[in-house]
Parts: sequence; C-alpha cells; structure tokens
Amino acid sequence: MITLYIVLGCLAGAVLLLYLTAIYPGRRRNIAPFDRTPCAHRGLHNLSEGVPENSLAAFRCAREHGYGVELDIQFTADKQIVVFHDKTLSRMCGVNKRVDALTYAELQQLTLGDTQERIPLLSDVLKVLVDTPIICEIKSHGALGDATLCEAALPLLKAYPGPLCVESFNPLMIRWFRQNSPEIIRGVLSMIFKDNEEVSPSQGKLLTALLTNFLSRPDFIAFQHTDKRAFSFRICRRLFRAHTIAWTVRSQQAQETSRDLFDNIIFEKYLPETEANDRG
Repeated sequence: MITLYIVLGCLAGAVLLLYLTAIYPGRRRNIAPFDRTPCAHRGLHNLSEGVPENSLAAFRCAREHGYGVELDIQFTADKQIVVFHDKTLSRMCGVNKRVDALTYAELQQLTLGDTQERIPLLSDVLKVLVDTPIICEIKSHGALGDATLCEAALPLLKAYPGPLCVESFNPLMIRWFRQNSPEIIRGVLSMIFKDNEEVSPSQGKLLTALLTNFLSRPDFIAFQHTDKRAFSFRICRRLFRAHTIAWTVRSQQAQETSRDLFDNIIFEKYLPETEANDRG
C-alpha cells in the first residue's frame, strides 16, 4: 500500500510539474510603458461623434489625450495590411463580405459607419501615432498555422519608433514572433472561452487554461477582466508574477476592480486626465 501511495504521489507531482511548465509565461522582461499607460481599445472612438473605431481619427484622438492604443491588423485580398477588427464588414460598413475578400482599393469605396472615415492601412496608422505606445493584435480568424501576416507586418512593426508590442488569441502567431523577432514584446490574449465560433471546445479549454504558454512564452497575458478568477490566470499572476493587462474595461468601476490582478488596462471610455498622467 505504501508503494502505491508513493507511485500515486510521484504521478501527481509529475502532472503538476507538466502543468506549471506548460503555463509558465517565461522570463520576466521589462515591458514599460505597457505596465503604465492605459491603452484605448481600437483608438479613442465615439461613433456618435463621427469617430469610429480603428480609424485614423480615433488614433489621433488617443494620441492627443496621452493614451496608448490597441489596434487590430489583417490582410485584404491583395495582401495589404489594414487596421480592422471584424472578420466581415457587416457591423462597421454594412457590407456582408469578408475583409480579405476585397482589395484595398475596393475597401476604400466603403466608409466606417455613417462617417467619412475609411479603413486605414497599418503604415498610415503608424505615421499618425508617431511614437504612441501600441498593442498590435494579430488577427488570424481561424488560420491557426498561417504566419504570412506576421511576416508581412514585421518590417513595419520593427521600423516603428515608439513602444510597440504584439498580441493574439492564436498562440502560434505569438510563437512566430518568439522564434523570428524575440526582441519584440509579445503577449497572449485569453478569456474563459464559451461557445466561441472560431475555436473548438477543446481549443477553448487549452486557451482558457493558458496551457499553450509553452509555445510562445509570452511577456504579458491580456485577459478578459471579468474572467480574472480563472485558475491558470491567477497562478500565472501570483506564482510567476506575470505582467497582466485587462481587456476591455468600459467603466470606472471595472477599472477599480481590475487593479488587484492587472498591471494595465485596455479601455473604451475616457479616463480622468489625472489617471492617465499617473500611469505615465
């Protein structure tokens, strides 16, 4: 019986070691200013005021107010890199087509909401932001192993003179940056996945538990702030002291309740100017 207990104990210890090795985010690096400067989600936007998300106007507004920005990149049909969040144009442009089904010239015939703003190129956004801190989300839209977008975006990202990091829900995209440009700060996006159309139930469980961290060894973990009690996230924060960013904070109350487990926030509301100044 004692031998059985010893064997079971060794097995339990091995499983625990494998689990901790899998979720370990890697060597802690200095990721300032991403620990200090609140980042405006898709720019500082307000559609009712004619400033749509992921537009040049939204990015100018964020820069003017002293915030960093979070933005999303993906390909057009002719492999131009544009800044746009959704897979389809339905919500923002009223057209039921995928972004990657149209060329950049065709996309320029559309406007973002009822405004004069259009879907911008990443290169134009970087010029507008000058040296503003950027969190750049790589959108894979289900193409798990295709790193073509990473390869195409890398020269632009490396040439940007300001602070810049990359993140993605797809750990293979972040692994690509780890292997090909390890100097760039990288992070994983996650949440408690429930009925997500872009990932299978098994993939969702792996991503929720951060069990793919061994692929990318991220410098930070961006987690949905309402899911901050997730077990693996708390382990990464408490045991490994991982840098953490809350997404997407939409109220002052949510901002306050995010302070205990997050170093920084991605937000969609104006923050008090003193708060922006306090965080650098």
